[in-house]
Amino acid sequence: MPIDKAERRYHVKDSFVKLQKIQVQTPLQKQAIGNMRRRSVRIACRPPRQLVTDSTNESSDSEAHVQSKKRRLLGAGARAIGQPRNVSPKAGCSPESDPQNQTPYSSLKSRTRAACPEKASINVKVPSDSDSESHSSEDDGSLGPGGLSAYELKRLKNIQQNKAFFSFLKFQETTDALRAFSRKSKPQTRGLKRERPQQAPVSAVATRKSLRLQRLHSVEAPVPEQQDFEEEKTLNQSGPIEMVPVNLGANGRLPQSFLDCWNEPYKCANVTQKVNLNGYKSSLIGMTLQEDQVAKVVKNRIFSVAVHPCTSTVLVAAGDKWGHVGLWDVNSDYGDDGVYLFEPHSRPVCCMYFSASHPAHLLTLSYDGTIRCADVNKAVFDDVYQREEVLSCFDFLSKDGSTLIAGGCNGNVMVVDRRAQSMSHEMLTELDIMVIRTVHVHPVDNNYFVVAGKGSVCIYDARCLKPKGSRCVASLQGHTKTVNSAYFSPLSGNRVLTTCMDDQLRVYDSTRFCSDVPLLASIRHNNNTGRWLTKFRAVWNPTLEDCFVVGSMAQPRQIEMFHESGSLLHTFRGDCLGSVCSINAFHPSRSVLVAGNSSGRLHVFMG
Repeated sequence: MPIDKAERRYHVKDSFVKLQKIQVQTPLQKQAIGNMRRRSVRIACRPPRQLVTDSTNESSDSEAHVQSKKRRLLGAGARAIGQPRNVSPKAGCSPESDPQNQTPYSSLKSRTRAACPEKASINVKVPSDSDSESHSSEDDGSLGPGGLSAYELKRLKNIQQNKAFFSFLKFQETTDALRAFSRKSKPQTRGLKRERPQQAPVSAVATRKSLRLQRLHSVEAPVPEQQDFEEEKTLNQSGPIEMVPVNLGANGRLPQSFLDCWNEPYKCANVTQKVNLNGYKSSLIGMTLQEDQVAKVVKNRIFSVAVHPCTSTVLVAAGDKWGHVGLWDVNSDYGDDGVYLFEPHSRPVCCMYFSASHPAHLLTLSYDGTIRCADVNKAVFDDVYQREEVLSCFDFLSKDGSTLIAGGCNGNVMVVDRRAQSMSHEMLTELDIMVIRTVHVHPVDNNYFVVAGKGSVCIYDARCLKPKGSRCVASLQGHTKTVNSAYFSPLSGNRVLTTCMDDQLRVYDSTRFCSDVPLLASIRHNNNTGRWLTKFRAVWNPTLEDCFVVGSMAQPRQIEMFHESGSLLHTFRGDCLGSVCSINAFHPSRSVLVAGNSSGRLHVFMG
């Protein structure tokens, strides 16, 4: 039978009655009606709440109300004088019986006693009748011993307990330790001092006035001639340059102790072909870097480093980006902490060596196309070679250092005789390599030299050089990008170490010269130094035959030493080493490593 619409719109407050009004009930509606009936039965069976009408209870409630009001007043007075409020449980309910307290009072008290000593313990007391009496005495204003009220005595006692508790926590000692840790003393900078730029005097500029407002005719200015903005390379003056340190003033001279060390005869290093790696590792650990072994030697980025062979002290030379040459006596405090700065060139000093036969001679090569020889006995920088071409590297072609072989950035190789007075080359040959980065002569047979350049490394015979079309006697294959350097091993020359921009360090077997020199080891190494850092150049240790060192881009800053097999032997680190050191050089006979960074600083690791 259909349901009347009026029945469906029938509105009642009770949902139970509303469901009963519906004549046709679905199963869900029937289930809802049953649940409502059962709920109504349970509610009807509950006992009614009893109202408290006992007079004793009313009196106890009134007393509790009075006590709570008194505690609130005392708490307000304590806060007014700076005393922290003493929080206590509600009257008539101990902490043990408080249903809202999730942590039992007894366990909380035992843990508090275990955490703090007896002298620094904090006692939590439940208010009792004696407390109420003390409060009443405070209200009465009775005085205790020393003319202090009970409230003041209690306040002093709380202050002493708080002091004992904070002394137990040792807040002051921890604060002092953190302040000492955060207040790190800046390392003292040795070497060249920073020059403050002098401000030019400000000249008074006349106020510009409009000619139109002054009713004057404008004057046509002549059109300036078109200028050629191409940068022209400036060469240094020809002839010897006086060797005067620019950082010591016009009258500055080198001290006699420095000259004596500079003229010290060279002692040949004891190079060994095989070495006990475990013993050598222990000796490398002893090479450390101290704060006084770091100094700013040149003003700008370092391009080359050389170590003097003397053994009485450590003399180091460095060349920077703008033609400065810095000499540093590590154990001296004369001048700028033993640093002497010179300006023999106008472009980057990319290569320098001390002469093995004449240690007093320091030869430097620059991009400005000149090779100069620093002679401290004469106190001059003599001209050795000069050419209208960008030079990039050189090496000694003879044992006595009288003949040099130099390379240019356009692929030319020049043989220069220092004994000639013409300051020109004896022979010039054009190689197939586009850009020459390094030239290194074989340590045993001086007729052979290895050339590293853009994408290739080749070994040539100096006796077979021609003006054009010179062929190499051996080729080192496998390089996909520009090769930064290539060096023979220091004693036998049986190994060639290359550093390539394809992030590889390679070691080749050069015992026999053939068209394809075999590859012994290839080491994955990050050589991507970027634009503002000098390119990495891995160099051999001159006292060993099979170990070499190279800079690193890893953090913390370090210098890595590898074996020819590719295994990492040691990493040179230190608190004073905070930058990338691209150029490294060893002392010829001592356990001394010198590393230069791109801010002009040298780091000396000594054992």
